[in-house]
Amino acid sequence: MVGGDRRIPSYGGDYRYAREDKGVEVQLLLFESFGGFGKGVREILRKAADVLQNKLTRAQYLDEVTWTTKNWLGLQKQRISVVLHTAIAEQIVNELACGGGGRVHGAKCLAALAGVA
Repeated sequence: MVGGDRRIPSYGGDYRYAREDKGVEVQLLLFESFGGFGKGVREILRKAADVLQNKLTRAQYLDEVTWTTKNWLGLQKQRISVVLHTAIAEQIVNELACGGGGRVHGAKCLAALAGVA
């Protein structure tokens, strides 16, 4: 990489050991806080849906499907979204309830979110 008149040395970056020494493919996966998924996530989910013919298993259909999900891809997007938004909410609660000092988990987190803690 060139910067102005000087050469800037390149560095191995994140996961260098895994990429170079172990032959692991490292991919950047982007999840936006407002629910969007980056291109890499969409591609991985689409490939998995294609392998599964985008069909739910009987157990998924009986136990996990809501009226908003009719296929495997829709269910996985919904599940990922719930996990991401729950994690974001927990971070917000911890910042507001504990400042930088502590962590609130489980029922205490939910109580703080509901304003009853």
